[in-house]
Amino acid sequence: MWEWALGWIAPVATMTAAMMTAANAGARVTGWGFVVFAIGSIAWSLTATYTDQHNLLLTSLFLTVVNLIGVWRW
Repeated sequence: MWEWALGWIAPVATMTAAMMTAANAGARVTGWGFVVFAIGSIAWSLTATYTDQHNLLLTSLFLTVVNLIGVWRW
């Protein structure tokens, strides 16, 4: 069940966040874009853990840190 939900949450959150930050619709939208990016990268990290994909996990954990820095900066 969780793997199915995460399999949808991760890409949808990532694509939504990409649109939010690329739109350049102001600081508030961009800041929330980083929040959504963080949700997506956490979902990708959980997906990687459930599916035993070490490279995806490492990349997603790194992107989670980057996204949290983006939240903090905005």
